[in-house]
Amino acid sequence: MNRSVAILLIALTIVGLLFSTYALFQGKFAEALFVYPLLIIAFIFSRRGKGS
Repeated sequence: MNRSVAILLIALTIVGLLFSTYALFQGKFAEALFVYPLLIIAFIFSRRGKGS
């Protein structure tokens, strides 16, 4: 994985966590949990890119 993709992945992860935290504080539980499958996909993408 090159540096620009890694930075993009970190930025998207941080934005997703911030959105999830904000949604939880607003009482929107379903919207907050919608982010977590996207984080799992990001994790799989990062692990797949590590081998190449």
